[in-house]
Amino acid sequence: MPSLSALLPWLFVAGLALLLQHFLGALAWAALLAIITWPLHQGLQRRGWPRAVAAAALVLALVMAFVAPSIFLFNTLSAELSSVERILARLNATGVPAPEWLTRLPLVAKPVLAWWQEHLAVPGGLNAQLQSIAGGLAPHLTSTVGTLGPTILANALYLFLALLTLFVLFVEGPAVIRYVDRAGMRVSAEYYPVLRRLLPLSVRGTALGLCSVALLEGVVLGIAYMVAGAPAPALLGVVTGYMALIPGGAPLSFTVVSLFLLGSGNPGPALGLFCWGCFELFLVDKFVRPKLIGHRVDLPFLAVLFGLLGGVSTIGVLGLFVGPFLMAVLFWWLRGGKVEAVIETREDEMTV
Repeated sequence: MPSLSALLPWLFVAGLALLLQHFLGALAWAALLAIITWPLHQGLQRRGWPRAVAAAALVLALVMAFVAPSIFLFNTLSAELSSVERILARLNATGVPAPEWLTRLPLVAKPVLAWWQEHLAVPGGLNAQLQSIAGGLAPHLTSTVGTLGPTILANALYLFLALLTLFVLFVEGPAVIRYVDRAGMRVSAEYYPVLRRLLPLSVRGTALGLCSVALLEGVVLGIAYMVAGAPAPALLGVVTGYMALIPGGAPLSFTVVSLFLLGSGNPGPALGLFCWGCFELFLVDKFVRPKLIGHRVDLPFLAVLFGLLGGVSTIGVLGLFVGPFLMAVLFWWLRGGKVEAVIETREDEMTV
């Protein structure tokens, strides 16, 4: 049996994890952001920036990277909502005519058309249906709103702690690295150097793949929305880009827009948009994303794909980074478990 002195460090780690369980997510995001942006921090320091100034500039840049697009979205959305409100008011006053393609649906055309003519095609019918839906959702909305305030405050606190931790990691980076290296070498002097090398490579590769693909899908699908005649294509493109950061977000976006076009009486553009979105999604998820993420640690695209899907399905968004890292460790072990199996890279990319 292991001695008590050998168990004490692990008991201490378990107790510390239990104590900080509500803040582990904020600490993990701070560590990931520090690993991803560490080469930028080093580059600013080489240009003569003081360490604290470089840290503050990078934290501010990260905040603006999310705040600026959010402000654009809110401003654009407010303008689009006023247009939607005018359209709904006009349709409510005149009634919503049944789309022509509805008559061609097999089996369900007659009952669906009869319901439509009775409830939506008459003046005031749209307003009655919206009120009925809102009344049915009211209890759920009330309970959701009751917990919305505390949830927003808690997430704001976690975001503040993550950014504060990120700033401290930038400023005290060399000391933190020494502590982590010392602890890692004490746990496993054989495997820690390889893990230390694989971690930044896989994390930065994942970040590069996710951000590049999100930008690509936002631009490509935004142009497709414009060609298909969807309203506010720029806004929809930005929303799709944000959604593309999450697995399944991009297909959900272009499917909703396709359904909107179909319901608006444009089956041709709707079908074309959906087919183009599926084709673009196939290319991105099967070739582009795995190539961007896996090339830094020499992973095959199936390993990257299953690492992404398995990670996000198990531990959420953090799994997008944990999954490829674990796959990188697995393939390093399968290739013989030698340090030489980790691909060479520049020193500023390798250093955490």
